[in-house]
Amino acid sequence: MSAPLIVPVLKARIPVDLQLEFPLPPDDAPIREPLAGDVYVSYVLDFAERYEYVTPRRRAELGLSPRALRERATADLRGRQADLTLDWAPDGKTVTIIVGGGLESGLALDDDLMEKLAHDVDGDLVIAVPAKDVLVASGTGDEDGLAELRGTVDRVWAAGGERLVTQDLLVRRGAGWEILG
Repeated sequence: MSAPLIVPVLKARIPVDLQLEFPLPPDDAPIREPLAGDVYVSYVLDFAERYEYVTPRRRAELGLSPRALRERATADLRGRQADLTLDWAPDGKTVTIIVGGGLESGLALDDDLMEKLAHDVDGDLVIAVPAKDVLVASGTGDEDGLAELRGTVDRVWAAGGERLVTQDLLVRRGAGWEILG
């Protein structure tokens, strides 16, 4: 059997009152790296028929440092991008990124793709990742585009479901993400 792909998954922080009463030992709990605000990154092993969260113990078994884990996950997700589609709105103000597999939001970690998008928008790159399978982008210099992002967030959150990530818009500053104020 070939090695499973490792892919990043964006998630929302669980409120304290919903956390496990008996938490897992630190080596067996899924890795959670902060991204911006209440959004964090976890990693999953994609075995095609199932996902398995990467824990510090599993990362060590794979021989990966924390940095190497993120690089491998980003590379593996990039490898899935053969079917990547950038669907620009007719007015050219927003772009929806479609890759399939329900992991579009993880593309926020793909620096090469984000740099390309940053060159194509007016102002700083802004993304909406209201759900794991949604990534829409525009620029800080485009109020209509930002309004479209907020509308996408409202529609996705109104539909509900387990895949929700955040209602916040994220702005790229340097090589990192911040909540758009």
